[in-house]
Amino acid sequence: MGMICYLAGLSPDQIAAFRNHAELASDFAQTSVTDQFDARRQAAFARLPPDVRQQYEQAKRDLIAQKPSLAQQSAKLDAKRPLLAELGPFEPLLELGKAWHVLHYLMTGHTDAAATPGNALLSGTPLGANLSYGPPRLHNPSETQAFRDFLAPLTAEILVSRLNFTVLAELRLYPLLGVPDAAEALSWRDEIAELFQRLKYYVGSAAERGDGILVWLS
Repeated sequence: MGMICYLAGLSPDQIAAFRNHAELASDFAQTSVTDQFDARRQAAFARLPPDVRQQYEQAKRDLIAQKPSLAQQSAKLDAKRPLLAELGPFEPLLELGKAWHVLHYLMTGHTDAAATPGNALLSGTPLGANLSYGPPRLHNPSETQAFRDFLAPLTAEILVSRLNFTVLAELRLYPLLGVPDAAEALSWRDEIAELFQRLKYYVGSAAERGDGILVWLS
């Protein structure tokens, strides 16, 4: 699947619970991504002919039978759901896909978590266990408001105008593997514009509610 960036808005009570029991933050990250994936898969399956759907479902059962660790991981997450349910409802996730690193660079002008309010995708207070690429990272309400204020003067048009694929490829920004052709470059411009607009709205809404955000890579 690759390295995908997720954001989740958290209420002050949810933040307090995650700080008191840090492992719940990584449990939440894992279960929420799993639930989102399962919902998409079920929606896709519902559009398939019944016989094809049965084949996919059987293939899933066969895979679980061949790899007991998958069933064990699922059972482990299910055991955490009652604790997480007590903290809900949670805001829907914002998924930035694989373009998050390019988006981060276009917003900040650097590739790492340098000190700027715009570095939220690569910074925050670590909470819980390591996931695929480190633990989830928390931004409290004031930090979320600072990120909102950083994003406020930026527009999708400004970010798209900063796309220099030769420079991006030289910096080895994930997930670029070189300079894209004309069609791929156009697709990148459209994706960056859409993702930035979604990010700006999501962070702005969280800040307006007085919430924080949790960020992680999976």
